Amino acid sequence: MRANLLPSWRLVLSACLALGFAPRLAPADDSHRKPGATARADSSAASKIKVENWFEPRSGWLYVLDAQPDKAKGGGRILVVDPQTGNVMNSVRTGDNPDFALSPDGSRLYVASITEGNSSELAVVDTGNGEVLGRDLIEDREVGKALPAFSMMAVSGDGLMLRIVLDTPESADRDMFLLAAFDTQSGHFLRERVRLWNCGPGRFISYPTAHQFDILCPRSNRVRLIGGDEESHALENTDVTLPWERRIGAAHAIESRDGEEIAIVRGDGGVFAMNVATHEFAETSAHPVLPNRVPPAAWPVSPDGRRIYLGYNTSYNRLSDHRFYLDYGRPPNLRPNSETAQEFKVFDTDSWKKIGTIKTKAPFWSAAVSADGKTLYATVPQKHSILVIDTGKMRQTRELKVGGSPTLAIVAP
Repeated sequence: MRANLLPSWRLVLSACLALGFAPRLAPADDSHRKPGATARADSSAASKIKVENWFEPRSGWLYVLDAQPDKAKGGGRILVVDPQTGNVMNSVRTGDNPDFALSPDGSRLYVASITEGNSSELAVVDTGNGEVLGRDLIEDREVGKALPAFSMMAVSGDGLMLRIVLDTPESADRDMFLLAAFDTQSGHFLRERVRLWNCGPGRFISYPTAHQFDILCPRSNRVRLIGGDEESHALENTDVTLPWERRIGAAHAIESRDGEEIAIVRGDGGVFAMNVATHEFAETSAHPVLPNRVPPAAWPVSPDGRRIYLGYNTSYNRLSDHRFYLDYGRPPNLRPNSETAQEFKVFDTDSWKKIGTIKTKAPFWSAAVSADGKTLYATVPQKHSILVIDTGKMRQTRELKVGGSPTLAIVAP
């Protein structure tokens, strides 16, 4: 477990949760806000986030981020798709640069998109009936100029906190990334932000409670281990530098099932295990292959945590092989639309030995796995579709035509 924390506050929190005394965050009123950072959005008339039709989603349905349904008109959509029929059951219209997150129990959908300039709106949708329960505004949400490869919003495992990555430049050539905290009980943003310094588009690794969240920082080539209190003050903000050059990259990271290690998937396909207590790194059975094999994206882990499905880029470009991860996370793009994957490699997350390879009929962008672990869904924004893959047979079985540019998917619990 982690060393050198402030006096066992996580152990106390874990004990409280185990006994059923889940802490509730203090309500955040307007006096609690950072001046100019957020403001309450009391009117829905000017909102760009609108629920157009709604049926209560069933377990296994897909929430799909359609980032660019119509480039000429702008804006985005969140589509809810029945993967058995391929029918779009629900639709939420958004502004530009949308992002989304789903509560662990599936009861709340959080949707963010640009209103104007650097301002974004956050809407909270009751997934039972499609009602918008509340709206809030936030400045400087981190958005890219390209399609999102992963969400920069995450709900804690206890459902009490939504975290959003912000980019608040200190000057023209110096960025400052922060984490905003939205209290899901009060429906307000907390005043305090956690500093990530020059993190870049941060990846959420682990976020089991409102008080614990770990971030992978691609631009600074670091992992940040963060713990906070009820007001989002950082009690712990440990900075661990990855022991390889930034050009090699960090494509993905997952926490082990016992919570003692974080496995970092490098851009060249090598996997290294970081001990969260000692911060030491060890090689695994997944050895490096070639540069830029694994693009940064939402690569899913099976529900039991024993398998990971990593997308691999098999088209080797010698002109760009040393630049992708050097440039990744810098303006104007997070990840070029051409950096897709052509096959999945399946690894056992205990031994990190390869279990198999899944070849698809089209290059894909990101993926999600069903709640029973039997089906993999790979998004293909260039073909307006989602590939359906049987994880037992390790082969593609169907292709669903969905929206204009389906980018990310979340499976309803």
